Amino acid sequence: MAQLIISFVSSNDCFINLPLVFSNFFYEQNQLPQNVVIELSWQESKSSRKSYVGWSGNHSKQSGTIDIIEIDPQFGTAIGLHDGQKVSMKICENCPEANSVHVEPFNIEDWEIMDRRANYLEDYIVQQLRVVYLNQIVTLWINSNLTRLRIVEINPKTQFQFAKLCANSEVFVKPKPRPTEIKSSENKDISASNALKTPIYCLRVLPKEYIGIFPSSPIELYSVYVHPKDFVNIRLSDNRVVRLSKVQPQQLLHNNKEIPHNKEGEDKSDIDNKSYSQNIIYVKVVENFDVVPGHVVLCESIRDCLDVTNFDIIRLAPSQTNPVALSNIIIRNISPFQVNPLKPNHSGSLPADKSAFSNVLINSFKAFFDTLSENSEVVFTNGMKLPLPSINGNLNITIFLGVKTVNNQNDGRHGKFDFPEMFTILTKKKLQSTKIEVGDNIPIPPDNRPLKQSIQDHLPKLAGVSNLIQHLEGYLRSCLGKVPLRNALRVPGMGGLLLCGGHGSGKTSIAKTITYNLGRDLQTLAYCLVVRCTELTEERISSVRDKLQQLFDDAAWHAPSIIFFDDLDRLIPAEVEHIDSFRFRQLSECFFHIATKMCERHRITIFATAQQQSSIHSFLITSHLFSEIAQLDPPTKAERREILEAIMASGPILAQNSISHLDLLSVASECEGYFAADLKVLVERTIHEGAARQLNNESQLLLTREDFHKAQEGFVPFSLRGVKLHTSEVSWTDIGGLEETKKVLLETLEWPTKYASIFANCPLRLRSGLLLYGFPGCGKTLLASAVAKECGLNFISVKGPELLNKYIGASEKSVRDLFERAQAAKPCVLFFDEFDSIAPKRGHDSTGVTDRVVNQMLTQMDGAEGLDGVYVLAATSRPDLIDPALLRPGRLDKSLLCNIPTFQERIEILKALSRKMELNEDIDLSYYAEKCEGYSGADLQALLYNAHLKAIHEAIDTEKSLEKYKSNSDGNDMQFISLNAKSANTVTLLTAAEKGQISQRLALIKKGLVTKKTITVEKEGEDDIKKKRTAIITNEHMRASLEITRPSTTPEERARLSNIYEEFITGRNGEMPSGIFSHEIGQRSTLC
Repeated sequence: MAQLIISFVSSNDCFINLPLVFSNFFYEQNQLPQNVVIELSWQESKSSRKSYVGWSGNHSKQSGTIDIIEIDPQFGTAIGLHDGQKVSMKICENCPEANSVHVEPFNIEDWEIMDRRANYLEDYIVQQLRVVYLNQIVTLWINSNLTRLRIVEINPKTQFQFAKLCANSEVFVKPKPRPTEIKSSENKDISASNALKTPIYCLRVLPKEYIGIFPSSPIELYSVYVHPKDFVNIRLSDNRVVRLSKVQPQQLLHNNKEIPHNKEGEDKSDIDNKSYSQNIIYVKVVENFDVVPGHVVLCESIRDCLDVTNFDIIRLAPSQTNPVALSNIIIRNISPFQVNPLKPNHSGSLPADKSAFSNVLINSFKAFFDTLSENSEVVFTNGMKLPLPSINGNLNITIFLGVKTVNNQNDGRHGKFDFPEMFTILTKKKLQSTKIEVGDNIPIPPDNRPLKQSIQDHLPKLAGVSNLIQHLEGYLRSCLGKVPLRNALRVPGMGGLLLCGGHGSGKTSIAKTITYNLGRDLQTLAYCLVVRCTELTEERISSVRDKLQQLFDDAAWHAPSIIFFDDLDRLIPAEVEHIDSFRFRQLSECFFHIATKMCERHRITIFATAQQQSSIHSFLITSHLFSEIAQLDPPTKAERREILEAIMASGPILAQNSISHLDLLSVASECEGYFAADLKVLVERTIHEGAARQLNNESQLLLTREDFHKAQEGFVPFSLRGVKLHTSEVSWTDIGGLEETKKVLLETLEWPTKYASIFANCPLRLRSGLLLYGFPGCGKTLLASAVAKECGLNFISVKGPELLNKYIGASEKSVRDLFERAQAAKPCVLFFDEFDSIAPKRGHDSTGVTDRVVNQMLTQMDGAEGLDGVYVLAATSRPDLIDPALLRPGRLDKSLLCNIPTFQERIEILKALSRKMELNEDIDLSYYAEKCEGYSGADLQALLYNAHLKAIHEAIDTEKSLEKYKSNSDGNDMQFISLNAKSANTVTLLTAAEKGQISQRLALIKKGLVTKKTITVEKEGEDDIKKKRTAIITNEHMRASLEITRPSTTPEERARLSNIYEEFITGRNGEMPSGIFSHEIGQRSTLC
């Protein structure tokens, strides 16, 4: 027989993985895994144990060792193995097949799981179990739920102690239903009739924050506090001891006891990951008027024993038994179970000597009584957990009343602790005559659950939203309260609450603050459930339905309750065109039916958040599931100042010290459109800028306005990310004339933002739309470009073709999306260029596209929601073609004419345009302004640009000629000529050497002249050189440009447009069409 070592590896079956040597042996022998039966034997205490298992067909994953057998921890623990145990392995031959196997569920929960999943068990039992023997405990995984069975009978009976399951084997399960009658206590002194007559009283558990208002002496640690009215109804016995237990509904009990599936690769123990908890505890009851009627206050120790949280239901029953008289008490230390023996155990620094540690436990237990008075009484329940302080830290012990050992199957290894139910009352005097012993440690798994922290620890300090929080809390308080009055008046319950706001606006933080406050408000004491809808987006519809029903059942049990759905629009978004929305429709109907049914029957209200009201499925809005819809708008300047101050006050010391030295109101005025999250990021960037500035400065570090300005460079708020904003370098000084138009633009766009506090108190409705109309080239688009820079507003420019689409509904969606982007970027100017091509008169379009666009724009510009912080600016040269409905007050309130410039305006335009050019001093701009009668601003710009272009060409030609002359002068063009020669024969010819000497002497003379000239040029200055090289416009250039430049509009066209504008101003009336279809030729009704 081979000696091997057991290693626990999660596999979720009852098979083992053999070492590679044995696996290869079976493969070489052509042995099928389903025919292999292994006998494992090991030594335990003074006896030997034996078990029979099947082979999975795989080899051990720990390939570095040859003596490792891998087995599932749940199955290994059930058959009595532990991790690291040495076993002997033997191969069994001639294994018989079982015709039928009779099994019994290990407990009631296992039977209920099997009863619900009988078909699954029938189909997959052979895939998890192959070898069975009498009295074996097997573990089966049914849909991620662990069930345990005991083998009670195997047919046919043979000489072998084991059998093999096959495809034809029948499995019979013995039912183990839950008892319908109340069982009597295990104490034989109580009869069943007395147990049925025991009065039962249930109360809700108050939050832990109420513990601080009650005494905290050791004697009162294991006492509960109730209101005097409840104290009378409990019908206490003389010793005022009650039997305390946690109440849980049947469906929630099943959900909580389902064991999750172990993921492959995780290091799991052989026991359920449950901390030590107790089902029943006996305590004394104290009445207190500070407790809310119908509730009970439990200390932390009792909460830990019963594993209860806020607003759980606790059953209080009078004690029907007498306290037992004890001669001894057994103390058992609760120690974390060591999952892997190869890993160090960090359970605490305890003495290695067992006797020394026993003395520590006994002394700590006696020290607990030393703090009590002589007549103080303490109630101890058998198996009760008691925390004790010691020099080695807090010790958790369990007290047993006269029982030193418990059943091995129920000692906590399976998450259950079944102890004989009894209690005793001890005093200092009784303790002296009681023998204290130390029993074996109780092994429990290490509690890997995250530490439960109060929601108060995660609540940020909010600012600027106090009025909104007060309003929302009042609404939810009305939903949960006044139920008797509403029932008496037969008024239906109020609907849920929907909070809408952009990304980073603080919706979740506000919702958590509200739910926390209502959970501590004595008028509501609401139980809150938080649902992160983003975690359910990938779930199947049936799974989402089950989880929603489970959530509402939990809320109904702990009612009054608030269910908070964070980002509900991510789970049930609005239907989108050209996308299958069947899932969203089905989810919306499922959510509506479950929520409506549960909210009508129980005190439950729904609190949800979303980006926008339109982003949630329309069925939830139109069905009035949400009666109150609140919009979280961007904070005002005063609110931004409060938020900045709150963020800096809760930040590092640097930010806290800088609050008094900064004008936060002026900083807030430069953060228009910022949400709370944007301001938080801005403060963090500012702190980094300030720290970088003061790296080499030893003076006190304080933040400045310059740090905020640098932090804003390149920073884009959440609301503006993804929005294409128009930027322009045109200012008011670049525009000549149009003084009246510029004045109206300033009054309409700049003043309401610059003087917001004044305009907020204005009783009149402010203008939100302007129409710029006039002759082509008169500065309509240029004015809009200047608005983008001068007014300090976000600017979105729209061209006509960008909105039009041939598909039905696509153009209207483009308009909606455009206004939504403008709302997100507010304060914002929405500029429509060539507005007559986007919104012409309805009924003149053969396709009906522009008719639908006009209808959508009418709704957006003056609908029920209105435009808050969004200004519409439109430009056109044909205002008569625009639909008249858009020109009525409330939409495009005022129309501004950009006329042909007058003589004085032409001078101003020429001066504005010539600021960036070099003009000769003798140019008289008034002369050319007089010559340009009928020219528009664009024509005057063309006049100057043509003249500037001619000057540039002339400067380029001059530069080229100078460079050509310079290149010729630098060349080697030296010639030697003989003077006074009488004839060619008498000329003396120079040799090459003589010519070279003469050339060198001349080169030296030339170099000296060049050096003197260079020094003279440098003295003239760089400005003169630059001036000589700059293209200067002269009168010749202007006259030449004037000869080739003509007005863009002819006099006839100007006259025609003047008549149109005159008719537009004076000829319009307020008559509306009769609505009767016209029968005239050429007339068409609207096609929208």
